[in-house]
Amino acid sequence: MTSDISLGATIRAARLRKAELEPRRFSVRSLATRLGASASWLSMVERDAQRPTEVMVRALAKELDLDAEVLVPQAGRVAADVAAMLLDRPALADAVRALGALPDEDVARAIRRIRDGEW
Repeated sequence: MTSDISLGATIRAARLRKAELEPRRFSVRSLATRLGASASWLSMVERDAQRPTEVMVRALAKELDLDAEVLVPQAGRVAADVAAMLLDRPALADAVRALGALPDEDVARAIRRIRDGEW
């Protein structure tokens, strides 16, 4: 499932929602400082002019109460643990491709069966 909204727009919208309640805490400058980044970097991320690393995406997700597992692929990244598994077991890429052709309900059902040991 992909999102029609860009990563930058998602982050900006979430930051602005938080800023309604805590304006100083969620200004571009304040959030960037907490992330160990510059305000200009965060502004570029919000404009989709900069693609953050997985680490920064996860830090943004935590600060903004967003789901990192959704944001990481939205940023065009593959989670480090998933990349490591694919490198270790290349055949998993075939499984991902096969699952990619299925409707979301079938993917969810397959994942449940694997997790429950019914595979």
